[in-house]
Amino acid sequence: MSSLDAMISMAGESSMLNSLDYRLMPSSTAVVARRQHCRAYPTSASTLTPVQNRTFRIRLGGDSYVDPQSIRLQYQITENSGVANTALTPTTGAFGMWSQLYLRSGGTELQNTPQYGRFHAQYGWNQLSFSEQWGEASITDLGGSAVAPGAFVAGAQYLQPRWGTIPNGGTVTVMHKVHCALFDDHHFLPTKYCPLELEMSLNPTTTDWLAQGAGTSQGFSVSNVQLIFDVVELDAAVEESMYKGLLSNNVLTIPFLYTTQTVYTIPAGSQSFQLAAVRAFSKLSHVWLTFRNAGPRSSEFLCPRANIAQGQVPALTDVAPTVRLSLGPMNIPDPSPAATIGEHFYQLQQALGNIPNIDRDTYTQRAFTMVFDLKKIIEDNSTAASTRSGDLLRIDLQGLTGNHVTEVYLTMFAFSVCAISESGCQLLN
Repeated sequence: MSSLDAMISMAGESSMLNSLDYRLMPSSTAVVARRQHCRAYPTSASTLTPVQNRTFRIRLGGDSYVDPQSIRLQYQITENSGVANTALTPTTGAFGMWSQLYLRSGGTELQNTPQYGRFHAQYGWNQLSFSEQWGEASITDLGGSAVAPGAFVAGAQYLQPRWGTIPNGGTVTVMHKVHCALFDDHHFLPTKYCPLELEMSLNPTTTDWLAQGAGTSQGFSVSNVQLIFDVVELDAAVEESMYKGLLSNNVLTIPFLYTTQTVYTIPAGSQSFQLAAVRAFSKLSHVWLTFRNAGPRSSEFLCPRANIAQGQVPALTDVAPTVRLSLGPMNIPDPSPAATIGEHFYQLQQALGNIPNIDRDTYTQRAFTMVFDLKKIIEDNSTAASTRSGDLLRIDLQGLTGNHVTEVYLTMFAFSVCAISESGCQLLN
């Protein structure tokens, strides 16, 4: 039994399902003494460019507790190409400019995402609901208006936000979430016992998030980087009780979804492709597959078959490959593989738990994602499948259009626990 399995078993069985618990929530007025809006600044370079000083590091510490739901990354983008009549023209949100992301606590690595911009576009943008997508676009200050009915604008569909531009020599302040490890959880983070360091680097390939061509610019700098968040101070009695518990070798357990991302190259002309993942997880929750062409525009998620061009009226056909995931004797889906756009879209919605603000056309053109949910109970990540027994996780793709896509991204989400003690934190997965 793994450390994570042992910790879950020690928690015991639930005496009552939430849906059958009719008790009122107890009052919490005596728990939190104060809430304060704070900012943290980099300990490294303050001005970043795609060619030099690409990385910043921000540390979170102190005696208070950070509310992860309030964390936002804010910074200024300045167009500085020096070429007249050009503008920065994003093809995705400002989050697309970031590549490598690390989240560490002491010597423990809690998150390592090599292509953060693409991960954020996949997990933190395309899959948002209608209200969430518009709300997120509004605070980034790059969200424009909706496209008029019947009109088409590159990079946007009707009833979806389209990204604005930054004029020649202009500066815009943007802000967005940081999707990683503990930052997506709802538990207050005790940075006194679990100090955190966030490290992010700019993507040197600017065309991954910026349009290229006449009138567009690739020159920019990032400045005034800061992390905005709320901290809460607990009541003195609650703080003392928690500290005594930690001194008695108890731990604070924070569950979250740990992610890992691997890129596979699809050989030229392939009409089928098989991939295997060798990662030992106690609780592998779900697996996502996305596809792209090599080169620029990493924000695009292509369907790996020849599909309609943007702006054209699509014919009602199933332009989807067939796919099946196998883990030991388990097949998903079973008994036959998924083979239609509708089925792929349904599996995506089921894993998300919400209806994303993407229609069928957008899904097949720019937001195509295959999802395999490995949980026994959809809303409970702790019921996910184990890959520690030696069973190889395999995915078999058939019906690809040769040379239509050249790369496949495998993103794995595993239920993990950050166990915090007086001496620091430990990652259990």
